[in-house]
Amino acid sequence: MTRLPHAAAYAMLAMGVAGAVAACAGKAVPAAAGGHAVDVDSCRALFTLVDATVEEAGVGDAQFSRIDGYPYLRIDRFLADASIKPDPDGEGFDVWVAALRARDADARRVELRNLPAPARDVLGNGAAERLEACAPVLEHEDTDSPEDRQRLLAAAQVPGDYSVSLRVVGLYPFTSLPFNAGVEDLHESMLAEFARPLESLPVAGRLQRYGRPAAGALSAASIRELLQDAGRDAHGVPALSATEIAGLFETFAPTYEIDVATDDDRIGTPYWSDDGLPSVDVQRPVVFHRVSFARLDGDTLLQLNYSVWFPSRPPEGDFDLLSGRLDGITFRVTLARDGRPLLYDTMHNCGCYHLFLPTTRLALKPPSGAHEEAPLVPQRIEPRIGGPTLRIAHGTHYLQRVYFDDSPGADRIYEFLDDDALRSLALADGERRSLFDSDGLVVGSERGERWLFWPMGIAEPGAMRQWGRHATAFVGTRHFDDPDLIERYFVVVE
Repeated sequence: MTRLPHAAAYAMLAMGVAGAVAACAGKAVPAAAGGHAVDVDSCRALFTLVDATVEEAGVGDAQFSRIDGYPYLRIDRFLADASIKPDPDGEGFDVWVAALRARDADARRVELRNLPAPARDVLGNGAAERLEACAPVLEHEDTDSPEDRQRLLAAAQVPGDYSVSLRVVGLYPFTSLPFNAGVEDLHESMLAEFARPLESLPVAGRLQRYGRPAAGALSAASIRELLQDAGRDAHGVPALSATEIAGLFETFAPTYEIDVATDDDRIGTPYWSDDGLPSVDVQRPVVFHRVSFARLDGDTLLQLNYSVWFPSRPPEGDFDLLSGRLDGITFRVTLARDGRPLLYDTMHNCGCYHLFLPTTRLALKPPSGAHEEAPLVPQRIEPRIGGPTLRIAHGTHYLQRVYFDDSPGADRIYEFLDDDALRSLALADGERRSLFDSDGLVVGSERGERWLFWPMGIAEPGAMRQWGRHATAFVGTRHFDDPDLIERYFVVVE
């Protein structure tokens, strides 16, 4: 199909939607912010224009899922969880919809910021404000009756990051059997690695530590008081200030003890290089953090996520299907209501190698008997306040151990950045671009394993991914941001 030049395509989009707006007979609705009347039809046309412009520019943000028929709402797995979805006539419904609107507004800020100049010219100034004014107008129209609210609740789903069609074509019921055997072999090798004494782990280069100063850490009593006394919304989310959240991140910040043999083993800051592919600046070590939430026994638990990026996973030999550009690890701490850790877990930023490291407060449930990947639990940890040390291997960047060192020290101090910073990176020409494409993948980070692993239904297995798009099991289904992971696999014993 022949594509128009971008500027011409944006202009045609604008003219087409403008004509549709002119043909609409506006329906009476409440006034928008500032007292200016806004009608339903023009608001829908505005969202249509913005969505078409974003799609044409290829700057769609995949962190949250769109809800068909509700362009002003987006959802994540936490808000889609059955324990969070409200009664259509309950007091929590408005809080839930407000959270959906906030996620859409967040994604649109990213998308509008990343639009190229010709597309921004088509939309004109104040597009974000006009969208914000229209959102309550459309919400009022679409949630007026109990039937409307029930319809929204039914539509508010997050599609799994597994392709049913790929699994059908790949004969998943049969091909998953040898895959599961391969997964079990990998689990056995990782369990053996964790069973080795720490001092016997191989070192190909030099152990280098990246850490944080201890100055911002909170005491156990402060954390307990903070989480127990915090007000909570209808979803159980604690109302914490940015300063309080920052204190928690500082308190549980890990130290990265990495076997550094080449620059590919150094953590850094992703950026877009002149060749149009993503790279990592190892002269600026950064840990990207974000908050997420888990559900356990009707309670909402705070999770602290720490992500690092490496320039690549270098090949081991001529036919290494797992090697490729960019690599990374996300380490997560789930806090109980009393402020003490309940579970640690990690994954590589492809969603691969999901390890569960429960504290002694949890016990693993018996196997379910279902044909699915079992959780990999290579280590149990005594819960304590403070950041652990993560031992990371050369090249593969596999996690080899989690341990506590009361005076770990650091060769280099890393800085913190919000994980959302990766959704809009500055380019040399003054424009901006997300590290992730509109499918939530990092372009250029593809792995050779995709040619063999596709029957398991995961698009581009091995490629780096955006938050909210991490499928973490080849057999069965599991996502890193599933809010029910703890109660799916563990029971509380303390």
